[in-house]
Amino acid sequence: MLEQWYQALGLPIDPEALVLVSALVFARSLPLLFLNPFLGGSVVPGPVKMATAFTFVVLLLPVLSQMGGQVPTGVPYFALLIKELMVGVTLGFVSGLVFLAFSASGRLIDMQRGVNMAETMIFQLKERTSLMGQLYSQSAIILFLLAGGHIVYLRGFFSSFELLPVLEFPSFSGGTVPILTDLARSSADVLLLALQLAAPAVIALFLTDVAFGIINRASPQINVFIVSQPAKVAVGIFFVLLVLRVLVEQYDVHTQEMLVTLYRFIGYMGS
Repeated sequence: MLEQWYQALGLPIDPEALVLVSALVFARSLPLLFLNPFLGGSVVPGPVKMATAFTFVVLLLPVLSQMGGQVPTGVPYFALLIKELMVGVTLGFVSGLVFLAFSASGRLIDMQRGVNMAETMIFQLKERTSLMGQLYSQSAIILFLLAGGHIVYLRGFFSSFELLPVLEFPSFSGGTVPILTDLARSSADVLLLALQLAAPAVIALFLTDVAFGIINRASPQINVFIVSQPAKVAVGIFFVLLVLRVLVEQYDVHTQEMLVTLYRFIGYMGS
């Protein structure tokens, strides 16, 4: 009876092999739900993440049923499990970098405005940031979801099981240098992107500081520090609103670049 049920669903006959392979898929899926901000991050309770990862396993059953080869046991299986965890962590880490950059750009603006002491928690990233950093990061996540980027992301994630089956190790036919170079470049681009997004407001705030410095030199009796604080807060908000349309376009451009980078990493591991 059990064998007929397995055959009707197109699943492997051996239940033990199915459980072992499903555990490997689960190991690749779970890190994404913890590290990926637009899939919830730490906002989503643990049981929901586990259920979502199990849903991924169910959705991938047709792919699992086509996998050939003997499922190893013992140390080789443990090595495959570690490999799957590393693949999931890598894909989740790469996808989260761009949102860290958005958060850092808002923090730079608030630092220049002098209000960075008021911090809040971005639960999706497990990071504390300033109020403007919260606005930037949450706006990027919402726009990414509205544009359907999560669908493209999940499509790439599911395709990774075809390019790099769970029962195989990455061959890295092109060597490990390209993937390490791309990983280092993606990490370094976080600061570069943060500076680019924050540049209009930061430059305006710097010029505001220069103007108040000139006023202080001309009239030392004026308490420039007290006067400048509300002015800098207003200038920062004004320039953020002024370049808001450009920021939205940049969100779209850089999240698309993140998806391209993700697919490139999947290609590296599957080559």
